[in-house]
Amino acid sequence: MSKVNTDKKLELIRAIRMQNQYDRQLIRMREGIVYSDQPDGKHGELYGLEEPAPSEQTGKSKVLVNFRIRFVIAVLLLLGFILCDVNHITIGKEDADSLYTRIKSSTEIEALIDKVK
Repeated sequence: MSKVNTDKKLELIRAIRMQNQYDRQLIRMREGIVYSDQPDGKHGELYGLEEPAPSEQTGKSKVLVNFRIRFVIAVLLLLGFILCDVNHITIGKEDADSLYTRIKSSTEIEALIDKVK
């Protein structure tokens, strides 16, 4: 019998460990298929190569919808303010000039707290 050098032993140990890790992943995947509550179509290949990549477009579309809603609200508020200013319409006791001075003035937090109390 010839002696095996240490490099060959280390290479054999690495190969055994890699195969062991691969086998564990296969077992976890199969256990997931057997014991999971997900429909059968959700299970793909071990590394998920069959599954389509999650599209970033769905996340972006939600952001765009929220932005569009906020933009429309801002435009409507601006148009309402301009309409009140041009036609000298008052809402309650407030007119466009008093609203403009409120928007322009800097509000202190302490003043807001005093108003609430």
